[in-house]
Amino acid sequence: MSMILSASVVRVRDGLPLSASTDCEQSAGVQECRKYFKMLSRKLAQFPDRCTLKTGRHNIK
Repeated sequence: MSMILSASVVRVRDGLPLSASTDCEQSAGVQECRKYFKMLSRKLAQFPDRCTLKTGRHNIK
């Protein structure tokens, strides 16, 4: 069963974060996913409307 561990809302045009983080999970895997998401959020305009990034056990959708 899947569970949401972290959620972020960013503006696609420039990657500007539009929400504050209230994440409870602090595991190394989730921290790694957040790092990838920050990097990807700056380049979202280059990707299709919907995609998934798989990072080990975690997925960024």
